[in-house]
Amino acid sequence: MTLAMAFRCTKGGILLCSDQEWNDAGVSKRQTNKNYRISGLLSCEVFISGAGPDSAVIRAWTEMHKSLVEASNAGRDIVAEHQAILESVLSTVYRQCAKVLKSWSMNLLIIVAPRALDRVPMLYRTEGDLLVAVGDPHYYSVGSGKPVADYLADRLYEFGRLDKRSLATVAAFILREAGESSIGVGSGANMNFIHEGDKSIGYMSGCIKEMQDGIPSLAEAINSYWPDHMKFPDWIAS
Repeated sequence: MTLAMAFRCTKGGILLCSDQEWNDAGVSKRQTNKNYRISGLLSCEVFISGAGPDSAVIRAWTEMHKSLVEASNAGRDIVAEHQAILESVLSTVYRQCAKVLKSWSMNLLIIVAPRALDRVPMLYRTEGDLLVAVGDPHYYSVGSGKPVADYLADRLYEFGRLDKRSLATVAAFILREAGESSIGVGSGANMNFIHEGDKSIGYMSGCIKEMQDGIPSLAEAINSYWPDHMKFPDWIAS
């Protein structure tokens, strides 16, 4: 139970977002960063976020990290071979965690960000033990907050229209609304701008709450706009 989202940015980078609530099957919860980064690879960096049972998600992160580092150290081209490597790990995780994954699905977002200047990050979602490339509409979400996130993103996000500040604001708003209406979503949030315009990684965490507090509620935004923009029949008294 969580919410993870990825948006393609104007300059080709990726904004990866997630809430920070790690829920232990409804028994307890804690705050944690769910955007897992695999650095130290020669040709790229990899980021993973998503939703699912602890045992399967943590095993997937750990085994992907191990397999990618071993392949990179062996001189293999990770950018060219990442899909085969990651799908092999997913296949193993689904076999080892078959019992828990039978009753509780695992859905991951995976970003492979090449270091080459002429390449932009590649965004994938998982479907079972397969990687599925995410293209148009350049956005995807997973977790219990997905219905709320998808509804709002469909209306507020358009690829190429939002600059970094505007996109961060939209993401902060969606995280807030999903946290207020979805089980297992909350306890703060993390955002990573990955290779947007250059090869840097931008982190946002503590300031997100301040951003969310400054965004008007849906009721405030709607009620302030409608009176001056709606046209009513004359017979409806004000």
